[in-house]
Amino acid sequence: MRFLRTALTIVILGFIASAIYISVLTFQRQVALESVGLNNVTWMVAQAPSEFARLEQRVSSYAVGDGRTDEAEVRLRFDIVVNRLKTLRASAVEEFSNSDTRIVAILNDLEVALEATRPLLAQLSEPGTPAKILSILEPIYPKLARLSTDANVWNIARIKADREGLFQLQWASSYISAGLIACGLSLIALLLVHNRLLARAQTVLQQKERTLALQNARFDAALEAMSPGLCLLDADERVIVYNQRFLTIFGFDGRSQIEGRRLADLISTDMLPDSASGDDRELGDTDDIALLNDHAYHLDNGTVLMVTREPTGEGGWVYTFEDVTERHKAQDRVVHMAHHDALTGMPNRMRFWDCINQALRRTGAQDKPFAVLYLDLDRFKEVNDTLGHPVGDALLRQVSERLRKAAGGDMVGRLGGDEFAVLHHCTDRTFESARDLAEGLIAAVGRTYHIDGNEIVVSTSVGIALSSGASMDADELMKNADLALYQAKADGPAAYRFFSPQMEEKLQHRRNLEADLRQGLKLGQFELYFQPLISLETGAIVLGEALMRWRHPDKGMISPAEFIPLAEETGMIGALGHWALQQACEHALHWPDSVRLSVNLSPVQFRDEGLVDGVKDVLENTALDPKRLELEITESVLLQNNAANFNALHRLRGLGLTIALDDFGTGYSSLSYLQRFPFDKIKIDQSFVRDLGTRPDSSAIIQSIATLGRNLRMQTTAEGVETKEQLDIITEAGCTQAQGYYFSPPVPEVKFRAMLSEKSIAKDGVHVA
Repeated sequence: MRFLRTALTIVILGFIASAIYISVLTFQRQVALESVGLNNVTWMVAQAPSEFARLEQRVSSYAVGDGRTDEAEVRLRFDIVVNRLKTLRASAVEEFSNSDTRIVAILNDLEVALEATRPLLAQLSEPGTPAKILSILEPIYPKLARLSTDANVWNIARIKADREGLFQLQWASSYISAGLIACGLSLIALLLVHNRLLARAQTVLQQKERTLALQNARFDAALEAMSPGLCLLDADERVIVYNQRFLTIFGFDGRSQIEGRRLADLISTDMLPDSASGDDRELGDTDDIALLNDHAYHLDNGTVLMVTREPTGEGGWVYTFEDVTERHKAQDRVVHMAHHDALTGMPNRMRFWDCINQALRRTGAQDKPFAVLYLDLDRFKEVNDTLGHPVGDALLRQVSERLRKAAGGDMVGRLGGDEFAVLHHCTDRTFESARDLAEGLIAAVGRTYHIDGNEIVVSTSVGIALSSGASMDADELMKNADLALYQAKADGPAAYRFFSPQMEEKLQHRRNLEADLRQGLKLGQFELYFQPLISLETGAIVLGEALMRWRHPDKGMISPAEFIPLAEETGMIGALGHWALQQACEHALHWPDSVRLSVNLSPVQFRDEGLVDGVKDVLENTALDPKRLELEITESVLLQNNAANFNALHRLRGLGLTIALDDFGTGYSSLSYLQRFPFDKIKIDQSFVRDLGTRPDSSAIIQSIATLGRNLRMQTTAEGVETKEQLDIITEAGCTQAQGYYFSPPVPEVKFRAMLSEKSIAKDGVHVA
C-alpha cells in the first residue's frame, strides 16, 4: 500500500507536474495568440503606403487646380500620415520595427520627409510649393510599399512559429494523458478540460488564418489600386509580384507574359537604371542605397514615366513606374508662360532681354552686329477706348502676326501693352538692313484692319538702337531704342529714328526742365496772361482767356507748348491748373461784370475725381459769379472715358458756369458729342482761319460750323484772326466772336485790365491793342 501510495503519489505528482507544465505552455501560447490578434502588424503597416499615396494624390490634385481638393483636404491627409507614423512606432509594432535596421531607417526617412513638408503646408497656395512637397514625398512611397511586404512576411513567420508550438503542445499533452489515464478517473476531467482548451486554441488559430487571408486580399487590392505600376523582382531579377497598372503601362495581356521572366527581357533596358546589376547590389546598408537612379523615360506614344527602384532584403528589387506625363506637360506650360506673352504667343519682355544678352555676347566674340527695333502703336488707346478691349486685343494679335511675317527670321517680342520689339541680325556693318526692316514694319502695320465689322487704321513708330560691342548690356540698348522711339513719335506718326547721343542730351534737358517745373511751381515763377475775345456784333471785349506763362530765372520765358505737355506727362498739370483757375478768378473780380473769364482744362485733369469739387471750392473762395466763368475743353476729353467725363461736364455745368468746345473741327470731331452734351460755345480751330483766302473749302467749313452753332443756339468763336480779310470772312460766315493777334496777343493782367477801359470797335477794323 505504501508502495502503491508512493507510486500513486509519484504518478499523481508527475501528472500534476505534467499538467502544470502543459498549463504553462498553453498559457504562453494563448498569450502569443492574443498578441497576434490584438496587434496585427500587417494591417497597421499596410495602411501606411495607402494613406501616403492619398496624401501625394491630394497634393497633385491641388497643384493642377482640381477644385475638389483644397488646402484643408491636403492638411487632413498630412495629419493622417503623421498619425500613421506614430502607430508604426507604437509598442504594438515595436517588435517588428526593431527586427531590421532598414525598417528603422525607413521610418526615420518618413519622419524627415514629413517634417520637411510641414512648414510648406502654410505656403501651399504659393506657386511651386506643391511641386516642392511632391519632390520631398516621392522617394518615400516605394519604401513604404516594401515595408508593407516585409510586415506581411514577418507576420506570416510569427504565426507559423506559434502554430508549430501549439501542435507540439497538443502531442505532448496526448502522450502524458495516455500514460496517466490509469491514475484515476479524476484525471480524465482534467484532460477533457485540457482538450477543450486545445480546441479553443485551434479555433483562434483558424480565425487568425482567415484574418491573414483577409489582410492579404486587402494588400492585393491596395497593390492594384496604386496609380504607379509596380513589380517585385527576386534575386535573379525575375518578376514575382506585379500589379495591373504595370501590365497596362507596358501593354501586357496576362501572367503568361510576365511571371518568371527577367524584367530586362520585358521592357527596354534604357528604362532601367545603369546600376541595376552593378556593384551597388553589394552595399549592405540600405541607408546607403536609398533610391537608386530615379529618372524620366519618354515612351514612343508620348507617355513620360518616372522609374524608381529600391532593393529588398532578399536581394531583389522593387520597381515603380509612375505616369508623370501631365506633370511634365504642366511644367512645360509653366515654362512657356513664363517666357511668352499670353495674348499673342510672342516672347515676352524677360525672354527678349535674355536674347539681347545672348546676342551681345555673340557680338563680342564673333563680331556679329545686330539692332533692336522698338515699336509702339499710334492711336491704339483710342481704339481701346472707343471700340472696347476685345477689339483692342484682336488688333494686337493681328499686329503681332504682321510683325512676325515682316520680320522674317528675326525675333519679335511683345514687351507689354502696344509695345513690340524686334531683334534684327544685320547683314553688314552699314545697318541698312535695319532701315529696310523698319520701313517694312511700318508698312505692314499701317495696312487697314477689319475686326468685328470695324475698319481700323493704326500706324507704328519705330526706334532703332544699334549694338556697339560687348560693353553694352540689354538695359542700355533698350534705353537707347526707347529714346529713339520717343524721338520718332515726336516727329510724327509712322516714323522711325536711329538712336543718337543727342537724343540722350534732349532727355537730360527734359529731366532738368521737369525738375525746374516742380521748383518753379513752388517759387511762384508762373504768370497768367489774358487774350481778349471780341464780340463781332458790338466790337467790345466780352471775355478774357487765361493763358499760362513761365518766367524762368535763367532761361527766360518758356513756351507753354514746351512745359504744358511735360506737366501733363508728369502729373503736375493738376496743381498748375488749380493755381491758374484760382488766380484767374481772383483777377476777374477786378474786371467789369460784363467781361467774362475763360480758363482751359487739360484732358489729364479729368482723370482726377476731385476736379469738380476743386472748381466749386475756387468759386466759393473767390466769390466769383459762376456765370462769369467759362471752361474750355478739347475733344480728347470726350475720347478718354465718355461716361465719366460726360458726367463731370454735367456736374460742372450744374455749378452755373459755361462750357466751350475748343479746337472744333480737328481730330475726331463728332456731331454726337454736340448731341450728347449741349456745349455753350464752339471755338473754331485757328487752322481753318489761317487758310482763309488760300483755300476756299476753309471758308465753307467755317460757315458750316457757324450755321451749326446758330441752329444749336451755341456761340461760335473763330480763333487765330490775324488780318482784316479774315475778320470780314468770319463775320460774313456768321461767327459771333473772334480772337487773335489782329485784336491783341496775350498780355499781362494789368495791361488787359487797362484794355477793358478803352473803347474798341472791331467791326470798324480798329484794333483793341
